[in-house]
Amino acid sequence: MKHSNFVHLHTHTQYSLLDGASLVTELIKLAQIYKMPALAVTDHGNMFGAIEVYQQCMEAGIKPIIGSEMYLAPNSRFDKASHGIHDASYHLIVLARDEEGYRNLMKLVSIGYLEGFYYRPRIDKEVLAQHAKGLICSSACLKGEIPHLIMSNQTEQAYKVAGEYTDILGKENFFLEMMDHGLQEQKMVNKALVKMSKDLGIGLIATNDSHYLQKSHAYAQEALLCIQTQTTLDDPNRMRMQTDEFYFKPAEEMTKLFSEVPEAIENTIKIAQRCNLELDISSLHLPHFSPPEGKTRESFLRELVEEGLKHRYINIDTGVRDRVEHELKIIQQSGFMSYFLIVWDFIKFAKDKAIPVGPGRGSAAGSVVSYALGITDLDPLKYGLLFERFLNPDRISMPDIDIDFCYERRDEVIAYVRQKYGTDNVAQIITFGTMQARAVIRDVARVMGFSYSDADRIAKLIPADINVRLAQALEQEAELMKMYKSDARITKLIDTALVLEGITRHASTHAAGVVISEKGLNNYVPLYKTSDDQITTGYTMTSLEKTGLLKMDFLGLRTLTVIDNTVKIVKRTRNVDIDIAKLPLDDKKPYQMLSRGESAGVFQVESRGMRDILKKLTPSRFEDLIALLALYRPGPIGSGMVDDFINRKHGKLKVKYDHPLLEPILKDTYGIILYQEQVMQIVNVMAGFSLSQADLLRRAIGKKKPEILQQQRELFVKGCLDNKVKIDKRVAEKIFNLIEYFSGYGFNKSHSAAYAMISFQTAYL
Repeated sequence: MKHSNFVHLHTHTQYSLLDGASLVTELIKLAQIYKMPALAVTDHGNMFGAIEVYQQCMEAGIKPIIGSEMYLAPNSRFDKASHGIHDASYHLIVLARDEEGYRNLMKLVSIGYLEGFYYRPRIDKEVLAQHAKGLICSSACLKGEIPHLIMSNQTEQAYKVAGEYTDILGKENFFLEMMDHGLQEQKMVNKALVKMSKDLGIGLIATNDSHYLQKSHAYAQEALLCIQTQTTLDDPNRMRMQTDEFYFKPAEEMTKLFSEVPEAIENTIKIAQRCNLELDISSLHLPHFSPPEGKTRESFLRELVEEGLKHRYINIDTGVRDRVEHELKIIQQSGFMSYFLIVWDFIKFAKDKAIPVGPGRGSAAGSVVSYALGITDLDPLKYGLLFERFLNPDRISMPDIDIDFCYERRDEVIAYVRQKYGTDNVAQIITFGTMQARAVIRDVARVMGFSYSDADRIAKLIPADINVRLAQALEQEAELMKMYKSDARITKLIDTALVLEGITRHASTHAAGVVISEKGLNNYVPLYKTSDDQITTGYTMTSLEKTGLLKMDFLGLRTLTVIDNTVKIVKRTRNVDIDIAKLPLDDKKPYQMLSRGESAGVFQVESRGMRDILKKLTPSRFEDLIALLALYRPGPIGSGMVDDFINRKHGKLKVKYDHPLLEPILKDTYGIILYQEQVMQIVNVMAGFSLSQADLLRRAIGKKKPEILQQQRELFVKGCLDNKVKIDKRVAEKIFNLIEYFSGYGFNKSHSAAYAMISFQTAYL
C-alpha cells in the first residue's frame, strides 16, 4: 500500500476534554482511509488515550506516536502567577521517540499535575531538561512561547528562546511548527518561523492542530467548547476557534497549503520514521511482599495456608489436601505469591481493626487458598466452586480479587496500603464520563438556546437504556424521526449531537479501583490530580491492565456497615453475641421469612420482581439462594428458565438428565445448566477436558465465534466418544447444544454463592 507523504503531529482526541471532538476509534479509521503511515496524538496536558491509541493504531497498521500538547509555565512551575499570559502557560508539543521518551513523557505529565498545576497542568524548562531524553518537541500553536514572542514583536527574545529549546533537546529534536487555519496572525508568525529556521538551522514542520474529523464538524466543536465554558452559541464573548479549518486534513490538502515550504511536510515523515516506540504490554510489575526474616514468600504463604486450614476444616482429608497443593502449584508457577500475600495482609489489617469485610466476591471465592487465608469466607469444596474459573494456568492473566469493605471505613484500608507500599506506589484509578445519547441531546440543546422543557421533551424520546445509540433511537422512535425531519432546528440539534455522542465529558475517580506497583507509579503510568486533590492514575482500568500493574477493587458496601451496626445493637439491647461468619445455614426461619416475600432490607432480594420469585420459589436451603441470585437476570427471566427452575423444584416438571454423568453436576439446579462452573464440570467429566481447557471452552462459547465453536464441538464430541463410560454421539451432540444455549445465561457461581451468604446474613438478622 502506498502511504501518504504527510503525517499529523498535532492532533487532539476526545481526551482533550470538552475541546477535542474526535473519537479515538473514528480518528484512526480516518487515518487509515487517508493512508497515513503514522499518527501522533497530542492531547492537552495529558496522556489519557495513550494505550488505546497505541493498540488501535497497531491493529490498523499505523505507527502510533504518543505525545502531549503540554503547558509550560513562563518561569517556574511552582510560580502561581500569570505574568499577563493567558492561563499562565505556553503550549509545547512533546512526542515520545522511544521507550525512554515515553517514560520521560509520563514523568512530565505527572509533574504537570502534581507540582505545576495552576489553571492547567504545567511543566517548566527545568524539568523538561531533566526528562528530555527520547523526546522530540515543537513550538506548538499561536499560544506557544516562540509564536507568542513573535506576535509581541519580541523577535530577539524569540530567537533566544529557540536557542534554549535546542540546548535542552538537541537541535535535531526541536522543530518550529507552522500552521495555516486562515488566520492573519499565523501568516505573520509563519513568515518569521521560516526566517528563524534559516538563521538558526532549526527544522520546520507543518501541522494542523486538528480538533475534529471533518470540516462539517466545526459547528459541533463550537458547541463542545460552549459545553466546556458553560456559555451558549449566541454569546458574542464565548471562546471560539475562529475558522472551520481545525479538522483532520488529508495529505493532499496539507501539501497544497504548504507548497512553498515542502521541507515542512517532508519533516513530518522524517519525525515519524524516528519515532519507534514499542510498548511492553506483557510484563507484570507486581509489588514485592516482604515476608518475615528467614522466610521465603513460598514458605511463608504455605505456612499461612496450613495454619488457616486448621481453622477452616475439622478434617483435612485428601480432597482438601490435593486441591490446596494444586492451587499452590499454579499460584507459584504463575508468579502470584506476592499477590496473595498482599491481599492476605490488608484483609488481616481490616479484620484486626474490626473493619467489616465481605465473605467474597467474583471468582476469587473459588479458591481454597483464599478461603484458608481468610480472603474469602466460603468453602469452595462444599459448593462446587472451581479454582480454574479464577486462575487458569493455560491462560495466565492477573487474578482478579475484588473485596467488599464497610462503606464507612474502606478508606482506612486504602490508607494502610499506601503507608505499607509507599504513597508513590499506590493510587486510585481514573475513570471517564462520556456523553451518552440522552445527555448529549440535553447538553447541545442548552448551548443552542432550546428551552429546558423542549430539550427535556426531545431527550425523553430516547430510550433510557445506556446502550442505545442516538442513531438507533432515531430509527426506532417514529416521533423523534418526525421531529428530526420536520423541524430544521431539531435537525441541527440531532446532527450536532450525533457528532459529539460518546465524547469524553469529564474525569473522575473510579469508585473502587486501586493500583499498587513495585516502583513509583510514574515509571509505568502518567498520574493525574482531581479537582479535590485526589491523586489518580492517568490511565483507566482497561489501559492499566495492559501495563502489567496490580489492580484491585476496594469496594465500599453499605450492607456490611448495616450488618456490623445490627450485630452491635443486638449485643447492646439483648446481650447476645452473634458471629456473623458462623451462622447456621440450615436455620429454617430465614428461608420461611423469604418464602413469604418479606425481604425488605435483605441484600440483593428487595425488589418487587425478587419478592414475586421468592414467593414462587420458596427457598428452603442455602443452594436455593445461590441459584436465585444467578437466575434473577434479564436473560434467564426472558428465556423462561426461571419458571422452569421453579416448576422442577416443586415437582411440577420432571427432572431429566440426558446422561447419568450429568446428575451429580446438575442436581442442585434441578437439571438446568445455570452456572459457568457447571459448563466446566460437564466438559471435564464427559469429554475429559482439564478444568483449564474447560475454562477456555467456556470463554470461547461466550465469544460466539462460529469457527472456534465448531472446533470446540468436535473436541467435545471426540472426548465423549473416548470416555470409558459409554456416551452415544447423538447424546454428546445434544449436550453440547445445551451447553451452547445455556452458556449465554450462565453465571459465575463463585460470585453468586458469596453474595448469597450476605443475603442469608441479612435475612437471619
